[in-house]
Amino acid sequence: MRKRIIAFLLIFSMLVPPLVAEPIEYEYEPYTEEEFPIWAHELRRAESIFFGSLAITFPLSMGAYSLATSLGAQGPSEPYQQVLIQLGVAAGLSLIIALTDWIIGAVG
Repeated sequence: MRKRIIAFLLIFSMLVPPLVAEPIEYEYEPYTEEEFPIWAHELRRAESIFFGSLAITFPLSMGAYSLATSLGAQGPSEPYQQVLIQLGVAAGLSLIIALTDWIIGAVG
């Protein structure tokens, strides 16, 4: 019986407050062009390009690592070390892609 009372009180305490609360009244104001500095836009673009290209470079680096080890290249025997090497190569490639985009944007 005690569990039912506690369950009822919990459900009651979650359902009643939204019914009696005052609605929040505010107006949406869209962002203006001058609200964020240029470096913040460039950083956001570089971040998007870095993580977006990571989805492509990580499988490519995994394939290249697998191909290299099957052709006789020596690598670590621990699986987590292999993944860290692959992730490091993928992060480096993604960083190069993001920097290349930033340089092209600065020059052009």
